[in-house]
Formats: sequence, structure tokens, C-alpha cells
Amino acid sequence: MTIELVLFRLTVAAALGLIIGYEREVRGRPAGLRTNIVVTLSSCLLMILSLELASLFDNFDQESIIRADPGRIASYAVAGIGFLGAGAIIKGQGAVRGLTTAASLWASNAVGLAVGAGFILPAVLTAGLILLTLLPMRWVTRYVPKGLDIRIVLDFNSCADKMPEIRTLFSNFKIEIEDFDFDCRYSHQSSSYEVRIHLKYSQSWAEVLTALRQLEGLTRIRWNEGYLA
Repeated sequence: MTIELVLFRLTVAAALGLIIGYEREVRGRPAGLRTNIVVTLSSCLLMILSLELASLFDNFDQESIIRADPGRIASYAVAGIGFLGAGAIIKGQGAVRGLTTAASLWASNAVGLAVGAGFILPAVLTAGLILLTLLPMRWVTRYVPKGLDIRIVLDFNSCADKMPEIRTLFSNFKIEIEDFDFDCRYSHQSSSYEVRIHLKYSQSWAEVLTALRQLEGLTRIRWNEGYLA
């Protein structure tokens, strides 16, 4: 492979990484332009290296014990990008963020490998489709019904068992409790209930919150919420 061809492929890979990383950069995500460009460039170089190493063993005959697999380095590049993607995912209380960023990094890796292997047109089309997916789909997903995952902490001024009352309240709204934790502080005669529920898009969180405020002995309500894909 000539140096001109190598430079051309690396340049195309960097340009496509810029295209994919543009939307992430605009939205202020950690993995933006620079990260995606580095991913596509490194993936492209690994693919070129893999092809070049395989070409070094073309002169060996079929009976040789030396075997060259041009896809081996590429397969490790795909596996390795998973660690970078995992680092972009943040799981908080009630929400998971960074999945799209992790997916864009994985896509950048695939685009870089395709460019390195010489599949320029499929790589360009893929990068364009990814950008079209990331940008316009933001407005489309706003109108897609989503469930709401809510973690609620209820503080009471006594250690009386409020669990049946809380279960009945959610049951009246036809809401299933996914997780339930109880903590009683006898020295202060106070207790806390941590409840995790999944609210369907047709159910009103405001109505549930109003009903929770009517619980006897309730001193404070805290909650974290997040939309689940």
C-alpha cells in the first residue's frame, strides 16, 4: 500500500470521525469531536496495519505453519472499544446516561475499520446516516411515549409500619413497585422508605405525588426520575 493511499484513508477516517462527533460536541457530551476523530483514526490505522501484516505472508505456501488473519487485529479493535464505551455510560439514581455516546464511539470504530479496509463509500454513507440519526431524531423522540423510572424516598416522624399503606396507595394507581427498602432510626423515632417504581406514560406523577403527601406522619419526600428507552 502506497503512502499516498494510507494518508488518503487516514484523512477520510478523520473527516468521518469529525462528522460523527459533531452532534456529540454540540450537545456538550464528554466524547465529542476529538474523541471520535481519535477513534476513527486509530481504527483505520489498525485495519491498515492488519492488511499490511497479512500481505507480508503472501509468499508462504499452503503447507506453511505460519498463518496470517487480517481480521484478527480488527476484531480486537471492536472488542477494545467496548471499554471506552463503558466509560462513557453513567448510571445515576433513576437514569442511565451516555448510551448514545457509547454507541457513537462504537460506530466511529466501525467506520474507521471500514475506511482502513478500503470500503470508503460504505463508510461515508454510514457516517452520514449516523449524523442524520443523531440530529433529527432528537426532535422525533420528544413525541415518543416513554415510561418514567422514579426512585422515591419517604421520611416519617415515627417507626410505625407504613409499608402496607404505601403499597395500597401505589396499588390504587395500578403502579407496580420494583424495589422497596426500609430504614428505621429508633434513637430519633423516625423512618425512611425508599421505593422504586416505573410509571407508564399514561399515568400522572402529579396525582401520585399529591396522594403521597396525604400519608400520615410524612415529613419529607425526595425523588429522582429519569426516562428509560
